Amino acid sequence: MRFKHIMILMIAGLLIMTGSLLFAEPTTTVSPLVTTSPTGSPLSAAGNADDPAIWIHPTKPEKSLIVGTDKDEGLWVWDLSGKKLQQVPLGTAVNNVDLRYSFKLGGGEVDIVAANLRKAGKVAVFRINPDYTGSDILITLADKDSKNNDIQKDSYAFALYRRPSDGSMYIFDRPKKRGVLRQYLLEDDGSGKGVKVTAVRDLNYSGRVNEGTVADDELGFLYTAEENRCIHKYYADPDKSSDPISLFALDDNITSDREGLALYKCADNTGYLLLSDQGDSGMKVPSSVKIYERQGDNRFVKTVFTTDSRGRGDQQETDGLDVTSVSLPPLFPQGFVITHDGFHSAFNLYKWEDFAQDDLTICSSGLR
Repeated sequence: MRFKHIMILMIAGLLIMTGSLLFAEPTTTVSPLVTTSPTGSPLSAAGNADDPAIWIHPTKPEKSLIVGTDKDEGLWVWDLSGKKLQQVPLGTAVNNVDLRYSFKLGGGEVDIVAANLRKAGKVAVFRINPDYTGSDILITLADKDSKNNDIQKDSYAFALYRRPSDGSMYIFDRPKKRGVLRQYLLEDDGSGKGVKVTAVRDLNYSGRVNEGTVADDELGFLYTAEENRCIHKYYADPDKSSDPISLFALDDNITSDREGLALYKCADNTGYLLLSDQGDSGMKVPSSVKIYERQGDNRFVKTVFTTDSRGRGDQQETDGLDVTSVSLPPLFPQGFVITHDGFHSAFNLYKWEDFAQDDLTICSSGLR
């Protein structure tokens, strides 16, 4: 009896230590519906795609777009079928891309795309032409040769934030090796055809390398992913505290670098924060997307493993990602997730309902 009792205790202890045997986290494996054409050029052996952003057309959902970076080749623009529409060479290394709606320019409002030019220490900014007919989509407001658009050299982490109370637009950035997590005001330079950047505060960030960064405009938070440790959460409004609010995603079975961050937004201010776990091709560990609640304490919800569309199985070496809850029929009636495909220098698009299954909300909020 004593031996039997000891065995029961040992088995119970093993179950508690492993946790997953008793309380397995929800997991899903998804396949893409669409894959973009790859980045790169005839002069390069392969592309170097990295980070995507989704733009929703204000009146014609079918004309919505994907904007992505190639670190060596600039910005690329695709339609929702993955067809390339435009390439914008930037003449220097580019890292991440973000976009926002309703930027104040020339007495009106425009939608903008922005990207950090890592070597130049500049921010490139483009106005989106909603009436595009071909390759006339991104109209330059600032580039590597512009004045008054300086950010930090070696800029790595990067995101935009629009303050709802007054529509002010801000940039966050931080270099890869040295520097601070800094916030800038982005505004019209007075000409109606260009922008200027003004530093407004430094946040108290004590971590190491961080890249994936996203701002929740409606709830007023900034998230930045320290690659080998956790997600740091701050207030996005420069008039509030610069100290971190919380740290999370410290474990959650994350196997590699914490990379891209994106927000799935519902109209009632709920939704999800998505984090790409890069995976490790050398160790045959696939990339995945870790999903947290947008509201409250950002509770971990589930893991989604992403596959590619070219017969190689599990997707690996994912960096950036983005997501939308806007209905985009016929392909994506419940919105979609887009992730970087490191093997093919392209981006894969997945239906949100395939991500959600029975574990996540499908809200089709209409929020751009």
